[in-house]
Amino acid sequence: MGEIEDEEVTRMEISKGKSRSAWKIGVLLGAVVLIASGAWWFFRVPPRPKISYYNVLYLTADSFNRRHLAMYGYHRVTTPYLEELAKSSAVFDKMINPSGWTNENLVSIFSSLSSPIHHVETRMRNIDPRWITPIEILREYGYRAPRLQGWQGDQNHSELGFEPVTPMHPAEWLERYGNSGPFFLFHQFLQPHLPYNGDGRDTALFRTFFSERLFANPSSRERIMNSVFRNSINKKGSVRFLPEDAEPIHALYDGELLLVDREMGRTIETLKRLGLYEKTIIIIGADHGEEQLEHGFVGHASTSKAGHLYDEIVNIPFLIHFPPRVPARFIRTQVRGIDVMPTVLDLLGIPVPEYLEGRSLMPVIRGEETKDRTAFIQTSRAGYGEPDPKNVTDHIRAVRTGEWKLIHYYFKEDPARFELYHVSIDTMEQRNVIDSHPAVANRLRQELFEWLERCAATRPPDPDQYLRKSPWQKVKEWWLRPPPRTDFTGVPSPPVPLSPKNGDVITFRTAGGKAILRWSGEPDVPYVIEYEVGKGDYHLTGTMKVLGNRKVFGPFPRKYWDTYLALYSPYRARVSIDKEPREWSPWVEFEVRPVGEP
Repeated sequence: MGEIEDEEVTRMEISKGKSRSAWKIGVLLGAVVLIASGAWWFFRVPPRPKISYYNVLYLTADSFNRRHLAMYGYHRVTTPYLEELAKSSAVFDKMINPSGWTNENLVSIFSSLSSPIHHVETRMRNIDPRWITPIEILREYGYRAPRLQGWQGDQNHSELGFEPVTPMHPAEWLERYGNSGPFFLFHQFLQPHLPYNGDGRDTALFRTFFSERLFANPSSRERIMNSVFRNSINKKGSVRFLPEDAEPIHALYDGELLLVDREMGRTIETLKRLGLYEKTIIIIGADHGEEQLEHGFVGHASTSKAGHLYDEIVNIPFLIHFPPRVPARFIRTQVRGIDVMPTVLDLLGIPVPEYLEGRSLMPVIRGEETKDRTAFIQTSRAGYGEPDPKNVTDHIRAVRTGEWKLIHYYFKEDPARFELYHVSIDTMEQRNVIDSHPAVANRLRQELFEWLERCAATRPPDPDQYLRKSPWQKVKEWWLRPPPRTDFTGVPSPPVPLSPKNGDVITFRTAGGKAILRWSGEPDVPYVIEYEVGKGDYHLTGTMKVLGNRKVFGPFPRKYWDTYLALYSPYRARVSIDKEPREWSPWVEFEVRPVGEP
């Protein structure tokens, strides 16, 4: 009996041992599962919706006047390639851009926010990095978004989400990288920006519509050649154009359109040759229009230094070519530049964030929406040429419906000047009817002021709602974020300029398209640069903050260098550590010259 009892006890002990082992294994497995689940959660990037990975090619021409295109009724075919493309595209008759000069417009277009929200209304400003731009969202989905030009250096654009500048023609970029994954490729061609003197190469094409016989007399010839042919800035009041000047000026401008049409055609033909044409959404537009004597002058805010918001400036050429989803139509419904990026997201199947001001154009393209979208517009008085970019006191604002446009000139010397135009009838905006339509003016004035109030109350969104990152990515970004430098102990001050030297002359060829300022200092120290450039109409002053002991401007395209940067010569700059009181380096003065000059 004792042996039987001992065996029973032994079996029970073995059974208990097995149970304890099973329990331990279960606990261990549970811990492993728990740890694995926690690790999976910690490192997992939240899934994104499946999208259509079409490419996007977005090409714009600087200073693009829609009235000079045959698709809008012009008597000359100035853009033959685009005319053919338009036959299979959605062409918009009333695309109203949000500003009157380049950078304020492009930031608004690519952020889908008006400038009273993003505050980029002059040079040396950037959008608050807390805003999540559509470009950043595209890159989250794996899109490449290269910048192929400097757009006036990195002024105003460095927080939009584009990749670092790669200076090349968009056709060349497509040749190199077009088949390496989905892309959002934006490029702005400088032509037909002032001066209207061609590209220095294809003189025959540029002079297709122009001849010396168009000049009415020697005075007209001298007036035109000394202004729009030679200068990128013709300050309003510096030239008094006469009606006899219109034909030769238009012929020169139309020649510029032929040149930009050729380059757009070259880019799109490259898409075809690479087998990308059917897979690419093609968008053609403009940063802004260009006055062509409709109101007595030539240019826009940054070139005349006296901006306005008439339709030759804000109603731009615009088309979308994507036959799989976009039918060929001529659309008369009014839309807005801030609607472009929501449309791109919609076409790709990416949810459009609610905080964007713009809305997708697809309901308009499909004919489901026919009501004109009210457009609000703002420009600083002199655009890029604002004399004091820290303290912009003058603005021009407008509200445009399909029928009316109210313009408010909020100038320091006269803050209550308004104009009203019945644009559905007076398409050239020649008759200010504010006195005869007070009720319309009051209604639009109220809409304009309410829009400004909404803009003032708008704040950046919670990024976690729109940028899909794992907790690990968030922790890593927080951990690796460098602390701001506030202790300047031991940092040499004032800095010593290293390059360029006083009296240096740089050209596109010798500088490789870049202007690089270097000074003694440390790479993690914040500095401030004070600059003074140009003379007369080209004189600008201001400051900019940088981190580190060098600042690279550019790279710039050669035409931009030769016809724009060189006109702002000479350049003067000095540097201080970004602390008070300032301890400035000596001034350095250098010249920027076109390639052909000694």
